[in-house]
Amino acid sequence: HEASLFTLDKGVVPVFVSSLQCKNCGSTYHLNYCRQQDPDGVERRHYYAGRPKVLQVETHVLIDSTVATLFKAQALHSQPQLTPCNSASALAIMRIYNSALSKESELPPTSQRPISLRNEYIWDTFYLDALLQHHDEQHTTLVLLEHIPGNGRIQKDRLTHALEERNRFMEGTGQEYYAHACDGCVRVTENDGHFTTIHAAITDGVAVGRPCCGVHNCHQPLPSIKARFCNQHQSRAGICSIQECNNPVRPSTLTCHIPEHMEAEHAHQEKGKSMFTLARRLLKHVSIDPVGTGLPGFESLAELIANEDSSCDNKSPEGNRRAKARFGRSWTHNEQLIVRPCGVIVARATFYGAEAISSVADMLRAVFPTLNSVPDILFYDNNCHLRRHLHAHNDTHFTNMGLPVDIFHYKTKHSEKDEYCGQHCNPLLFPDIYDVKTKTWFFNSSAAEQTNVWFNGYHSIVHDMMGPRFDFFLDEMIKERNRFLVASLEKEGKNPHLIPTEWLFQ
Repeated sequence: HEASLFTLDKGVVPVFVSSLQCKNCGSTYHLNYCRQQDPDGVERRHYYAGRPKVLQVETHVLIDSTVATLFKAQALHSQPQLTPCNSASALAIMRIYNSALSKESELPPTSQRPISLRNEYIWDTFYLDALLQHHDEQHTTLVLLEHIPGNGRIQKDRLTHALEERNRFMEGTGQEYYAHACDGCVRVTENDGHFTTIHAAITDGVAVGRPCCGVHNCHQPLPSIKARFCNQHQSRAGICSIQECNNPVRPSTLTCHIPEHMEAEHAHQEKGKSMFTLARRLLKHVSIDPVGTGLPGFESLAELIANEDSSCDNKSPEGNRRAKARFGRSWTHNEQLIVRPCGVIVARATFYGAEAISSVADMLRAVFPTLNSVPDILFYDNNCHLRRHLHAHNDTHFTNMGLPVDIFHYKTKHSEKDEYCGQHCNPLLFPDIYDVKTKTWFFNSSAAEQTNVWFNGYHSIVHDMMGPRFDFFLDEMIKERNRFLVASLEKEGKNPHLIPTEWLFQ
């Protein structure tokens, strides 16, 4: 059948795609995979080993591997490392290719006219290419269902299960450079012929999130991107959105029959139309309410603003507590990163309800499961509370790990009156992190903050992604960024290497 091949040097090329079928077993051999029927009667795609030179992402869409590499490089490098701007989204990549690279092919035309690059083709290419590379690195085979129940043969849904499997692989210790060490994140000291190594890490949260269940700290997946609750808590959708109210909602609304709650929903809807913002700004600059003078179709602006500011029981705003409500979707709270002082990211985790100290402690146990894997120094802007938490729970796993607050936060965010913080988390209490000869701090304790600037550039891209694609995309960007940083460290003579995992997990 006819198809379009997207290339880097020839633009969109019209091509023909063939397949072969074995008459004995019925297996069908396609460009990237063999389609076979299992003994249970389910058809599956078994992809060939290695990364193909041409990826068949849709029946009539083929992507050259060099173009797939370009897509990933644009997503990774399109923003300056230390400038808080957005990365190249799939929409931007699509427009760049269609305007700059999608030229007329010099090959003889076919009856099918070459198609333009579309947003979904870029995402299918990104995920399929990354999955094939992952399975090639792990010496495994990528297997996908041919038919998705209820969705036919949609490639996007066909990839979901494989993405979830890779996400589970990445959790905790799965990152490629988890065991990274170099001269920038490990300090070697000598005392009477005895050498001591000091390994350091930093953890911090960055406010990048995705839609999640409206029940606080619920980790269950959403049935759709527009859903407010997961399947387990779907019954909450029929309860009034005003907090502490358990009345059922009225048909096609989000609140119950109580007038104050109905007014709160109405005010929320009006806010979305910018009415209140325009009214406030107008009244600041005129002495007479232009709407209140009789303009047909509008009420008084002053009355409009007063209605918005009024609270549930119509008391004066000065002595009233406004009812809290959640009418829209909920988002995860933050992404927690563990970074080496050289900038290499060790691990990532999604925090749902808050950047709670207990959640940070749980993540540390998952990322550093053995005593050999625990860093000697862990910088965290809230280490005083983390240390209290570990001590209160008699946690001896991190007994030998120093917990200083990074210099910036210690000087600006921690009170001098906090005796516990001053006695246990002052950076000067840890001489191994200070270089006496050069009178400088040996480790870059701001590496996490600097990494967060880069990571936050993906906020607008992943803001409306479902969980599996959100996790996969961010893990893949971290993996590619780590590779780029390690190559840079090698050029700088920082001696990057991997610590043997047999020792780390002993």
